[in-house]
Amino acid sequence: MIPCHAASKSRPSAAARRARPAPRGFTMIESIAAIVVLAAIGSVASTILLSAADGYADAATTAQLHVESTIGLGRVVREIRKIPLDGGAVGIAPDIDSVTASSITWSTNSSLTLSGSDLMLTLSGGTPAVLLSDVSAFSVATYDESDAALAASLSGAACDPIRRVEITVTLLRYGFSETLRTRVFIRSTMAGAGS
Repeated sequence: MIPCHAASKSRPSAAARRARPAPRGFTMIESIAAIVVLAAIGSVASTILLSAADGYADAATTAQLHVESTIGLGRVVREIRKIPLDGGAVGIAPDIDSVTASSITWSTNSSLTLSGSDLMLTLSGGTPAVLLSDVSAFSVATYDESDAALAASLSGAACDPIRRVEITVTLLRYGFSETLRTRVFIRSTMAGAGS
């Protein structure tokens, strides 16, 4: 035998079922509105994330260009700074054979030249080494002891007055450029260098 109170709990009466409202779900309009709002938020968030990623990539490219150009120009400065004196010259003169607007040659078989988009350094007649790639501009200018600019092209004894060499390098990569310029004093020609 089943107790009465157990049977009444398992089955609500017909009147009780009619009095309770039916549970509601989301309507189609509410679902579409939620999708539109989420899509708008996602669109704004993706735009912010993409612009941040592009900014990072641009900054990384610029930083890489700066590091490469600084290292390459540092090497150029070291090599030009230690150009020896020309033993056959009368007076103090660096052992520079020739200078053009885009190259310099010293000690007969050492040079710094632009070949295509590569800045090449050759030391003591050895194999040319690539100092910098993606070079879009390279220039050499020379100055005498009074800091007056010398002619763009010099060779032989016309190189004797050179005391300073100015190097300008521009690198261009992925639409970003980095330009560095330095003026190098040739140590062997400075007063007191021999003492």
